[in-house]
Amino acid sequence: MNSFTPYVRARSVEQKEERRRHLLATARAMLDDSPGALDLGINELARQAQMTKSNVYRYFESSEAVLIDVLVEEYAGWQAELGVALSQDGKAEATVEDIAAVFAQTLCARPLLCRLTSIMPSILERKLSFERMVEFKRNLLALRHQAAQAFHARLPEISVDSFEEVIKYALPLIIGLWPLSNPIDVAAQVIALPELEGLRYDFQHDVERALLTLLRGARC
Repeated sequence: MNSFTPYVRARSVEQKEERRRHLLATARAMLDDSPGALDLGINELARQAQMTKSNVYRYFESSEAVLIDVLVEEYAGWQAELGVALSQDGKAEATVEDIAAVFAQTLCARPLLCRLTSIMPSILERKLSFERMVEFKRNLLALRHQAAQAFHARLPEISVDSFEEVIKYALPLIIGLWPLSNPIDVAAQVIALPELEGLRYDFQHDVERALLTLLRGARC
């Protein structure tokens, strides 16, 4: 955990940002410790961050707001890794197969991103204020546009607008395929039965195939 002095009220902009980032780092650590958890208790977050519950609410309106900010960080990190991955193939121009593969690979490298995205509309957005929701959605649009530009730079025959549309439809793919590919224990045991093999999902493989279909359609 990063160094932090508890119970001292932050007054400067820098101190407030330090507290906010400390809370996000603490939340990440809690999520790492409980990979199956779909929520985050403010009381436990405050305890582990060595802050009072009221102080936590100075920075975040709800536990969902904390997770939304973690998710925004995850998307920004994914976008940075995406740019690196796209530049490493050594080709003058990528193919739709290359784009689909890199997209799926970089997503799979960030399970927390996939996990939080899968509960974004059903859980995380439920307790956000209008103002916080607007900020979040604007961040999503900006990140989507930047990712589309990165893809277009590697495959100019598909426009930035078309890549944005592909990314738009990639979101529900993640929301649906992540929980199906990571079923709860009982469901995992059931689909392990030989006769139910057709109900098994492989997240990276299935996302890549679906993206390839979308990309081929965008190229037409």
